[in-house]
Amino acid sequence: MAQFNGKWEIECSENFGDYMTAIGVDADKQADAQKFLGDGSKLTYDISNSGNDWVFKITTAAGEKEVKFTLGIEFDTTTLDGRPVKAVFSMDGDTLVEKQTGPGFETTNKRTVSGNTLTMVLTAGNGVSCTRKYKKL
Repeated sequence: MAQFNGKWEIECSENFGDYMTAIGVDADKQADAQKFLGDGSKLTYDISNSGNDWVFKITTAAGEKEVKFTLGIEFDTTTLDGRPVKAVFSMDGDTLVEKQTGPGFETTNKRTVSGNTLTMVLTAGNGVSCTRKYKKL
């Protein structure tokens, strides 16, 4: 789990627009999402963990958000576009798995680390997926 610790900056995304549509992000919010969360946005994740307790500090040009969680315990949070969701994280081998369920959508987000690259594969309940890669700072 230590491989996740550190600060990560977005490098590239594949299929981000289609994924946002699949999880119900309003069309008028998708332009902002691309601006603040897409390639070139300087979005960073600062990840730390101590045993099963984790902290994600997400920084975008629009502001910061901190998410604290314990593996295996469901909690209430919001998506980066402000919609309420229930989320639960778990480890599957070396993969950090996040399941989110909100009004009218669900998604499974899997994070893996290889060297200085964190890869996040987001898969909507209808099968549409997006791959996002982050570089370690």
